[in-house]
Amino acid sequence: MYWLTQPRRILTALFFFWFSLSVGSIAGAQSLAARMAALLASGQLRGAQVGINMVELGPRGPAPVYSYHPDLPLMPGSNGKLLTTAAAFDRLGPRAVIKTRLYSVGNDLVIVGGGDPALGDPVLCQRAGWKVTTVFDQWAARLVALGRTQFNDLIVDDDIFNHHFVNYKWPRNGGQRLDWYEAHVGGLNFALNCIQWAPTVHANGAIGVRIIPSSSYTPVTIEARRGPAQNVWMWRAPGHDHFFLRGQVRQTGDYLMQTTIVDPGLYTGAVLRRSLVKHGVRITGVVRRGTLANISATRRAAPQLLATYETPLRAILYRANTDSINLMAEALCKLLGHDATGRPGGWTNGTAAVRAYLRTLGIPGNLVHMVDGSGLSHYDHIAPAAITTVLAHVASERDGRVFIDSLCRPGHGTLIYRFRGSPVARHVRAKDGHIDGASTLSGYLFVHGHTFVFSIMCNYYHGNVNPWQDQVVEALYYWAGGR
Repeated sequence: MYWLTQPRRILTALFFFWFSLSVGSIAGAQSLAARMAALLASGQLRGAQVGINMVELGPRGPAPVYSYHPDLPLMPGSNGKLLTTAAAFDRLGPRAVIKTRLYSVGNDLVIVGGGDPALGDPVLCQRAGWKVTTVFDQWAARLVALGRTQFNDLIVDDDIFNHHFVNYKWPRNGGQRLDWYEAHVGGLNFALNCIQWAPTVHANGAIGVRIIPSSSYTPVTIEARRGPAQNVWMWRAPGHDHFFLRGQVRQTGDYLMQTTIVDPGLYTGAVLRRSLVKHGVRITGVVRRGTLANISATRRAAPQLLATYETPLRAILYRANTDSINLMAEALCKLLGHDATGRPGGWTNGTAAVRAYLRTLGIPGNLVHMVDGSGLSHYDHIAPAAITTVLAHVASERDGRVFIDSLCRPGHGTLIYRFRGSPVARHVRAKDGHIDGASTLSGYLFVHGHTFVFSIMCNYYHGNVNPWQDQVVEALYYWAGGR
């Protein structure tokens, strides 16, 4: 009878083994649910809208861990960038580059934008040991080496995107849109489409201003006065690039501030012209807008490629997701629109391209409404379940780590002050988001070989809920066995 009773013993042992695992799992889930219930009882959330979704990634796909209103669309703030950058990563690929080219057509120069938002980016340039104009300086040196030192017009071709540079559904902020996070978005961009500036006080007491990059496109009138306080700002009228330095200046500024410019394409052309002239390349005509195809047809001359600059997509993803630069995500949104339609990219065809990507992941249309690529607008609404679905999909891709590494580590970027002193900090890659009325945090948690995806979204809360969101991630971490 041994051969009959032995299998029964094995089955009995297996039953108790799986029963103990099941009981442990249920107890763990209950303890996580209890912890989450206590956190959700916080007075900061009284009257708030909150959505949470947590899943564990595994060989059979995402497995639910915890959810609270996961299908509730909420204002995402900069968590909206996750959808745009994931769509760009999926469509363009991890090794993609975005190119800006310089051509000659007859005796004209034509700079052709590819939608690169990082050309002349002050942070990326500093990391490379460059000035913001280094690429243009290199182009000028190349022209001199080729013996091409005189041209007529410098023509700007930025028709890869439409010329609606500002999204009308962004916050008005007084109407001028002077802050860097509302920078205009064009097919040809430079230095984050901002001037960097600082007030100066000369030896004779006169007030001046240092502008980077300097060009004829951004004249400044000094209206600021000397005084005991340092309270100075740069102002321009809506739609104009004549700046006014206003306020009170006590001393030369020790750091550079940023103010947006109007019309990124013509601004880029003006900066390029200054670099060319500085290095001995004459431009006898004007900087104007046109297209390479039309100029070539008019001149009846084939374009000659003179120089190309390439920005890796991964650098743009990093600036979008770690440093939360809106221009990066908005340019990718428009680029997706151009890629999908073959027409100039804009917010209409760009957000449509993002929605098309989400449909391939099975995300219902009622979970996402986007009017831009960065989440800056209060009209954007995304459900936590949509974000976790996107993050789970990206992690399953062969080169998904490239995208994951573009997200922020605590102690860096926009998470520089998050998870301080917490053991969770070493295990998180995430993206936060903040606009008036919205605070969000979504990303990945890695614990003992397990990968979790989470999205925590709060609207209309009280006070600062960043520490509360950190505690939610910590609850998941300890539930998963973190120490």
